[in-house]
Parts: sequence; structure tokens; C-alpha cells
Amino acid sequence: MSLIGRFSRFWKSPWLEKTQSVAGFYWSLKTQFYYRLFFAGIGQKSKLIAPMRLRNVHNIQIGKNVIVNRYVFLLTLQEDTVVPRLTIGNGSVLGHMNHITCIREVEIGENVLTADRVYISDHSHGFSDTTVPISKQAVVSKAKVSIGNGTWLGENVTVLSCNIGKNCAIGANAVVLSDIPDYCVAVGAPARVIRRWDPTSRNWERIAANERHMPAELGD
Repeated sequence: MSLIGRFSRFWKSPWLEKTQSVAGFYWSLKTQFYYRLFFAGIGQKSKLIAPMRLRNVHNIQIGKNVIVNRYVFLLTLQEDTVVPRLTIGNGSVLGHMNHITCIREVEIGENVLTADRVYISDHSHGFSDTTVPISKQAVVSKAKVSIGNGTWLGENVTVLSCNIGKNCAIGANAVVLSDIPDYCVAVGAPARVIRRWDPTSRNWERIAANERHMPAELGD
């Protein structure tokens, strides 16, 4: 759409939509001319909407056309010689109050959609020493996190040190503790695959209970 066309559309829109468009334009400008100075990189047309909590964002790479909604917490921590790397791919949208932390590697693919209150982390608190409060023990990373292109994470989903394939749907309140293959629907705590795309029938086929993907226990 041409600049004149966009202006005409803006002018004809209801007042509430006008104010939202102006606010969106403000956050786009602030992202490109302010936040970009601190991150490892932010692509064109990406938008970070405050208030947010940000820490060590020089290890965070954000692609093009990404939207990071309000109250998101993005954190990287360098615990040893390994430099953490958190990447968010082109076209992805993070819902409100997402909490994403990284000490090794967290990779969110392109066109990933997360609902509100999603938690993604490649680590957790150590608890092996019972003489020391857990809050004072070192954090431990079991594995990197990878979320494939086109995947959707429902509200309140937790992803811990595992990989989720592309074009997956993870149901609300699921706790994902081990890898989920491409083109799957997973629900529950711990999350189990209940449907998988069948390219032959071109349908989302149900998975029998005895064949469902069973994640490893957290302590394994």
C-alpha cells in the first residue's frame, strides 16, 4: 500500500484505532533508534513495547517484523566461559508477560506465536546441596532450547531445556520437558503428543495412548 493509501486508511479509521496506530508508531521508532543501540541486533519493522524488564540484551538478537508485547522479561546470564545467545526469528510475536531466560542458547524460530505468560528457559536452579538454600545455589543448564518455525505456544506454557519442532501447537498450561517432533499437538504436564500431521492423509491424526511421546523426568 502506498503512503497516501496508508494515510487515507488511517484518517478513515475510528478514533480508538487512530490512537493505537500512533502508539504503535512510537514504539517502532523507539525500538529502531533506541533499543537497537543495546541489543546484539534488531531487524527492520520490529517493535518492543514497554514496560519490559531487560538484562544483558547485548546477547540477544531479534529479527525483522518481531513484536515483543508489554511486561516481557528477557534475560541472559554468562555463568562461565560460554557466552549465552538468545535469538528471536523474523515475524515472531511474544505475548504479554512472557519470561525468557538464557545461560547457553535459546533459539526461537521464525513466525513463532506465544500467548500470554509463557516461560522459556534453558536452565533451572540447582538443588543438589540440601544444606544450602536453593536460591543461593548455581543455576544449571541441561540443554539448549529450540522452538521451530511457525509454532504456537498457548497461554501459561512452560518450556525447559528441550526442542519443539516446526508448526507445532502446544496447549495452554502445558509443561514441555523433552523434545516434541515437527507438526505435533502436545498438551499436559508433562506435555504429551496427542496429534500429529499425516502428510499422506493430510489430516491431524490422533496418537494412541500407548504411542504417545513421553518426556523424560525432570531429574533424569
